[in-house]
Amino acid sequence: MDTRGTNDPDAGERELPFGAAVVVVVLAGLCGGVLLLALLHGLGWTVPGLGWLVAKGAVKLGVGGAVGLAAAVAWLRVRRAGRGPDAS
Repeated sequence: MDTRGTNDPDAGERELPFGAAVVVVVLAGLCGGVLLLALLHGLGWTVPGLGWLVAKGAVKLGVGGAVGLAAAVAWLRVRRAGRGPDAS
């Protein structure tokens, strides 16, 4: 099947949803950072202040993750409540 020159989304590649694209980009960045730190560790190099930055980031992630999870649950409840009694 030749799909050159068509704008039909069913004809060829499908676009990744925006949320999935954001997740992929964030995970790629994190994995790249971890690989870089592992390489530096293997070479015996240290990064000054890295422990402080990691601890600060962990605190922000812990607090932000809890708040984000609560907000996501509240948003889902409101969304499901808006559908009516026949929502499954």
